[in-house]
Amino acid sequence: MEALLKQNIHPVDILLLMAASEGDLPKIEELLRAGANYSVKDADGRTALDRASTPEIKDFILGFSVQKA
Repeated sequence: MEALLKQNIHPVDILLLMAASEGDLPKIEELLRAGANYSVKDADGRTALDRASTPEIKDFILGFSVQKA
């Protein structure tokens, strides 16, 4: 997390990256509603979609972004 903060990534986006990795759907929804950006990249160049623990998590993130648009 420290490395991501040093990259000037907003904390809400960091939490989304972590929640996607953990498959924490309620947290992912909360963070997306709070304005988290799923296209922000971590130190390895991976987005929340790349880090999604399951295909269902990835689909949820994509579906949420479509609903929001």
